[in-house]
Amino acid sequence: MQSNFMAYKALYRTYRPQQFAQVAGQQAIVRTLQNALLNQKLSHAYLFSGPRGTGKTSLAKIFAKALNCEQSKSEPCGQCENCKALQENRHPDVIEIDAASNNGVDEVRDLIDKVKYAPIKGQYKIYIIDEVHMMTAGAFNALLKTLEEPPAHVLFILATTEPHKIIPTILSRCQRFDFGKVNATDIKERIQFILKTEKIPYDEKAVQAVIQLADGGVRDALSLLDQVIAYTGGRFEEKDILNLFGLVSLEDKIELLAAIGRQDASTMVGKIDKFVQKGADFKRLLMDLLVMLKDLLILIKTQEPSLMSILKEAEANRILETLSINWIPVVTEALMNIQADVRNLSAIPGLLQLKLLQLPSPEIKSKTLPTIFDVMKGKSESLPAANSKPTANMPPVAIAESGEGLYIDDVNMIKVMVMGDKDARQDVLQSWKEIDSMIYQPQFAAIAALLKDARPYVLSKHILALEVDQANVALQLNLVANQTLIQQVIKSIAGFEGVVYAINRQEAVKLKKLFMDLAQLNKLPSKQETPPTVKNWTFK
Repeated sequence: MQSNFMAYKALYRTYRPQQFAQVAGQQAIVRTLQNALLNQKLSHAYLFSGPRGTGKTSLAKIFAKALNCEQSKSEPCGQCENCKALQENRHPDVIEIDAASNNGVDEVRDLIDKVKYAPIKGQYKIYIIDEVHMMTAGAFNALLKTLEEPPAHVLFILATTEPHKIIPTILSRCQRFDFGKVNATDIKERIQFILKTEKIPYDEKAVQAVIQLADGGVRDALSLLDQVIAYTGGRFEEKDILNLFGLVSLEDKIELLAAIGRQDASTMVGKIDKFVQKGADFKRLLMDLLVMLKDLLILIKTQEPSLMSILKEAEANRILETLSINWIPVVTEALMNIQADVRNLSAIPGLLQLKLLQLPSPEIKSKTLPTIFDVMKGKSESLPAANSKPTANMPPVAIAESGEGLYIDDVNMIKVMVMGDKDARQDVLQSWKEIDSMIYQPQFAAIAALLKDARPYVLSKHILALEVDQANVALQLNLVANQTLIQQVIKSIAGFEGVVYAINRQEAVKLKKLFMDLAQLNKLPSKQETPPTVKNWTFK
């Protein structure tokens, strides 16, 4: 009995690009390959590396088609016999090999034996080896000589998602192209083109939801599109995507953040219970909430709504009516702690409720206190004097990001270390945790966030040296323009009055070794009362 059923062809296969112009994203790679074709500046081996679904295999096939096209040099015509044969996967000179299942020495030796034969139909014989990192070390070694000096009519295109697993001797023989994640605009255009071609009704929010899930992969986006269409029977709407993939709507996430800002316990707990009932993906929910908090900070710092990833200006303002600037780091830290601590996904909802209920009460707003909108409009007061005590009633203060910096050379840093007081340093270390509370004071939030991950390295009469992990953090802490604020924070928590100087971990290790070497040679400088030399700073 003959069946009338016709096998369905997945959208990512049906709409696989057949020409360079149809490739979503990767414009720089497309342009380079087209110029190579036009100028006949071809390499004998190419490596296409990058995340899954970003066009590596599709571009390899288009490039192979263009190499053997009878009509055009830079764009396959799609009409000649060579182009048609490749589109139908029957071209004898374009050989696709899956290295995941053909990764042994014997398979490579068989390939090498056939390389010497001339092309049957086209100008070039092209080998496309997918997931090439799966090849064994023996197979790589067997391929080396052929890859380095193949016959003039042979060209290799290797594709991989894990280039770090390919041995360096193979990498050095290839012209490498790194494929990046496809941007949202290109994926959106591709999805909309397919939906219009297929005459499938859709709404914009549904398209945005798929783009977010695809995470830069066009193939993933089209596979998700296929799945939603199969689920709905032909519609493409946001509510169906939310139900199918356990997503939380943007409106629900906005309401949750607003409830957190109000410390509305019943709404927070109720919302999370509702998400559990709907089978929400809490790992993705945490990430989305963090991105939304990042959007809020972007709007506060730049006043450029176009730079936000998820939120629109009106949506951000709704959240900011209750979530103040000094409250955002608190919520961010709570969410990041959940991400770091929880391995069992089923435990996230309960832990999220617990963390939110344990959050300290936000400051009570009044007309005398600055709101987030005051900050955005630039209504901030001047920086408090260096000898004043920190108060919660002061507006946020921006810290400098460029300008003259402090610098202490190795000779003077050794003097600081010789004059160091270990007991006093230990006292500062014990007080260091008080910086955490200063993050919630608007006028100190930015500088305290930088100091939070620093560690007291050495303390002398005039200098407190801090160790940080990243060199760029040290550079920012050492800006002369930031010293007044830094000194005020350190005086408040530890009572130390002097210069605060930051070094990165590598410098700290180097200085410790230099100190020990000089100590063994009895060449350490003697202790002295005069302060060391600090570039761009004068001691009073």
